Amino acid sequence: MDVVEVLDALAYHEKQVAYHQAQGLRILAEYALACEGEEFFDAEIAAAMHWTSAWTANQMALALDLASKLPRTLDALEKGEIDLYKARVLYDTTMPLSADLAAQVEESVLAKADGKTGAQVRRLAGRVVMRVDPDGHRDRAETRKSQRCTGVDPLPDQMARLWAYLPLEKAAACYDRVDTIARGLQHPDDPRTLDQIRADVVADLLLATPDRTSAVKVEMYVTVSAATLMGLSEQPGELAGYGPVTADLARELAGDATWRRLLTDPVTGEALEFGTSTYRPQARLRRFVWARDRTCRFPGCMRPAHQSELDHTVPFPLGPTSQENLGPFCKHHHRVKHRTAWEVVQPMPGTFQFRSPAGKTYRREPEPVFDDPPPF
Repeated sequence: MDVVEVLDALAYHEKQVAYHQAQGLRILAEYALACEGEEFFDAEIAAAMHWTSAWTANQMALALDLASKLPRTLDALEKGEIDLYKARVLYDTTMPLSADLAAQVEESVLAKADGKTGAQVRRLAGRVVMRVDPDGHRDRAETRKSQRCTGVDPLPDQMARLWAYLPLEKAAACYDRVDTIARGLQHPDDPRTLDQIRADVVADLLLATPDRTSAVKVEMYVTVSAATLMGLSEQPGELAGYGPVTADLARELAGDATWRRLLTDPVTGEALEFGTSTYRPQARLRRFVWARDRTCRFPGCMRPAHQSELDHTVPFPLGPTSQENLGPFCKHHHRVKHRTAWEVVQPMPGTFQFRSPAGKTYRREPEPVFDDPPPF
């Protein structure tokens, strides 16, 4: 293939991808309209497609808006005139607008979208929205302030991204303070880059170290084998909500912690028993189920177990409050289980079998506490 053939082939396949993405969105929109009024209709799609609940809801909203509010955008995607990213840009920027105003933005942006990158289309769309709806733009800016929040996104190799959603002026002031402190700490003998110093400054400010100690106590759940703690094994540990961590980090985290015994099957690595003498039986059982199941048990959901609600598989008092009849479900999927025709059974402790309203079956087996249990 010469360069021209490569470019032609890429353009052809990109158009084919866009066409099929448009068809998928049309199917989702039709299904959503057919299920209008049903609160948990998207659970069936999430389980079958192996999507998270949040992504499924996002895709459904995108499909409905493109099919009803932005039909020209969906047509342009189907023809390969724009890609899905640019279609999503129009969806994002027109989401708060009325259908009439959204149509004005759509017409103006699509007329100028040819030859532009996604970033250029986003900037163009933002300018058009401000022009056609200046009052609404000011009101939305005020509303956004009430939506300020913060969070953490786990990343590979034992890293994470800590973020804060703030008004522009506050975010700029925060960064300026961090940058000023970091630059003041720079020294020829310090091997850290300026970016590394900035990151350390953020952590030091939040954790109140090293100049003073913090009154805020943080609780983290780390699962690690006794052999790893004693330095006899380099088997990874597990930090709840984040995933595997190296043996070195597991030992570091466990160094100043309250330890609780967790008995596992030597062959499968599955949790069998949780022991402690410091908690009431209810707390002991709760912590065992957290350790055994690790995440919400609904198909595809990865909400950490300790941030979920414990559910009786067979409703109490018909079913006992025991490890054989308990499992963690996030608040959303707890409601799905109790308010819809989804059926859940626990044929063995920690094994959950689901039957959806459409008759599809899904099974979640207990995950080994340690992926590679020792052969003894």
